Amino acid sequence: LWCSKGKKPQPFAADLPSALTSESIAQVIATRDKMLSEEKYSSCCQLLESMSSMATQRCIYEEKGHSFVYTDPLPLDTTAIATAPARIDLAGGWSDTPPISFSGGAVACLAVLLDGKRPLRAQCRVVRGMSGIRLCTESRSLSDETLLRSSETTIQTLADLDSFNNPESECALLKCALVWLGLCPVDYIQDDDWKMQSIQPFLQKFCQREGENDVGLEIISSSLLPTGSGMGSSSILAGCIIASIAKCVGVVLDGMDANYQRSTSGRTETNGTNSLVHGVLMVEQLLTSGGGWQDQIGGLVGGLKLATSDMNILPLQTKTRRFELSADTVNNLNERLILVDTGKPRLAKNILRNVLRRWACRSSDIVATVRELVSEASNAIDYATKGDLNGLGACMSKYWVLKKTMAGESSGVEPDNINQVLQLLTSSKKIAGGTLCGAGGGGFLALMATEGTSRADMESAVKVSEGGNEDFKWHNCTVAEDGLLIDVK
Repeated sequence: LWCSKGKKPQPFAADLPSALTSESIAQVIATRDKMLSEEKYSSCCQLLESMSSMATQRCIYEEKGHSFVYTDPLPLDTTAIATAPARIDLAGGWSDTPPISFSGGAVACLAVLLDGKRPLRAQCRVVRGMSGIRLCTESRSLSDETLLRSSETTIQTLADLDSFNNPESECALLKCALVWLGLCPVDYIQDDDWKMQSIQPFLQKFCQREGENDVGLEIISSSLLPTGSGMGSSSILAGCIIASIAKCVGVVLDGMDANYQRSTSGRTETNGTNSLVHGVLMVEQLLTSGGGWQDQIGGLVGGLKLATSDMNILPLQTKTRRFELSADTVNNLNERLILVDTGKPRLAKNILRNVLRRWACRSSDIVATVRELVSEASNAIDYATKGDLNGLGACMSKYWVLKKTMAGESSGVEPDNINQVLQLLTSSKKIAGGTLCGAGGGGFLALMATEGTSRADMESAVKVSEGGNEDFKWHNCTVAEDGLLIDVK
């Protein structure tokens, strides 16, 4: 309506409520009606989308604060190092994204190593002889782990945490992890009476080092994957960050033990509010970046999984079931599953907005597509457990078609050169199927080679084709039997 009237976008000036109550919602409704009467359609749309986001967050977590169980912290100057593989979503993605997942979601996902490496890592230690918190994020090369860029900040006062919910701020993911794990009350960070207080007494209590004034905390996160890879790196890295901090300061979370992960194979486990998987979901809500829950399940739990959410259960409840693959199937996957860095970062945020708007309209094609996404996740698991990789490849291709339907024709979800490459490799019978990982728009391309086709065969075919594929980087991909691993040094 706003576009049809030829109106220019207006700045969004309405104040959002700090909490969802009957009174605050009534005030928003009154503001909405006033905007509509004044034909401020753009501002009204922004107001309603912001309120929708708040309502979605409210459906993910309980209003009362979460309390943790503690054990002994690590000794001073001892480092907890958490590492994890990446993940490939094989089928079902978008059904895991709130509020879509409130209707029941299911995603088939596989933990993988790239060129034999676990690409995501975080480390934490309590340091003697310093004060405050040092945070650092690193981006490194996958080939030789050379440092490409880094960002660093220090926390000396509560006010230094003020930007924790701004995804663009320095080390925001690390700040959110600290806030969720209970470093300090969220309300204190922006309270004029508290925000200039020193972080030290809060830090000492958090680290179980009360009375020790000369201790500080150092947290470093590293990724070997480029930004926008589509392989779940930010969510899996958040899991590594939370796990390394928790291990260091003595917070007990379910899902941090590799033996626990392996022991759950073959049965469905609920990811409760004290689980690492749920913690990542909470941290991403604090960060206001949104997103679903399949990424952290895909990488923090090893092997092949079916990740699900219950229909009409609020707060949101997710479950994980791991499936064992035969040795022959694992070997065949290691030979036939290929990853290609397209050199174009995916645009998940813009695509996410388009998908959620389309879901809000509940058009018949979108509702039907979500149902099909959910059913295809189980199909992908069936093909994989039976060792039918041609069937799994066909599932991946169908999944890609469904992803494109969710995003819409004008979303840019499939760059022209990706379409051309998939058509070329399919028509020449070099692949049984393939999909862009994650939301699409760029990032990594997952390809299931036909039997007897090598990575070199596919690479040669793409190199001689036209279409701007010069930036493609080809990687070996192997099944990661272990998800999150924590070492202490």
